[in-house]
Amino acid sequence: MFNMTMYDQTARTRLQEKLSYELWLLDFLSRTQETFEGGTDISTIKLEKGQPIHISISISDTIGGGSALKVIEAMSPLTFVTSYKILDMVFEWILEENKEAGNITRVPWQFSEKIKLISNSKLVFPPLFQSEQYIREYLFTIYTNLLKFRNEVVHKHKFSVLGDILKIDTTEDGQIYTFELNRLKLGALARIVVAAANLLLGILPFEPQVDRLFKYHLDLIKESHGLAGFWEKKPVLVNVVLKVPEEKKLFPLDLEFVRKELCRIHPDVSILFNLKVIGIVNDEPSISWFFPVDSVPKDNFLELRPDSYEEYRSSLQEEE
Repeated sequence: MFNMTMYDQTARTRLQEKLSYELWLLDFLSRTQETFEGGTDISTIKLEKGQPIHISISISDTIGGGSALKVIEAMSPLTFVTSYKILDMVFEWILEENKEAGNITRVPWQFSEKIKLISNSKLVFPPLFQSEQYIREYLFTIYTNLLKFRNEVVHKHKFSVLGDILKIDTTEDGQIYTFELNRLKLGALARIVVAAANLLLGILPFEPQVDRLFKYHLDLIKESHGLAGFWEKKPVLVNVVLKVPEEKKLFPLDLEFVRKELCRIHPDVSILFNLKVIGIVNDEPSISWFFPVDSVPKDNFLELRPDSYEEYRSSLQEEE
């Protein structure tokens, strides 16, 4: 039975206080390391039945030249260690909340003891970890698997950075284990950790595109967890501007047409889209709606009246 007093706003505030600096640092480092692979606005697609498709490509995220790349590569050990520290603080917070509730008697300070306690105890986990158990399973497995490599970086400074690859070696029971992350995979690890923290803090709502991005990024770092893949296609978020001529005081919205066109334009990815609908009256823009990705109607076809979806009414201004 879930204790309703656990993981309330007071608990989230305690987590925020634990994470504030590291979360800011990791978000900064991860944005510097690599643009988010999937989930960014890469283009605006303008659609109108019977008219040519117009696609505007946006290249807003760039990385500097050779000197800048060297700095970014030099920061990769810090990005890795900070990612692990945030994971540690999340699980430590879970132990602290369970101690506060009387479910356990102490919170150990050693990483290995924390892992053992989390593995063996009947802890009460946050609602997110209960409803989306795969997040708990994969994060905890990453936390467990990467401990020995984190220790090598922090305590022994045993790592190398060759190009964009962070390489860490460790010896356990006479056997050498090697762990490598390139810039893309290190960025995926960092973004998984940042997203998990923001979900637990209530800053980021768990919505379909977050679920897809989480699974896509977990697939990118399979060597970190060794668990089954989700085989999630790269999620790409685009902006769609759909012009709809008025018919009998209504604006017929053909979303099946939109989805088919997007699949045709981007056949090998999982498309998510924001939708701006522009109602055309006498060949002139007259009214518009803007539906963020999670509010796009699920219907294949619907008719909009001028008073439909008033909460999504938007400015007629359209960027060319």
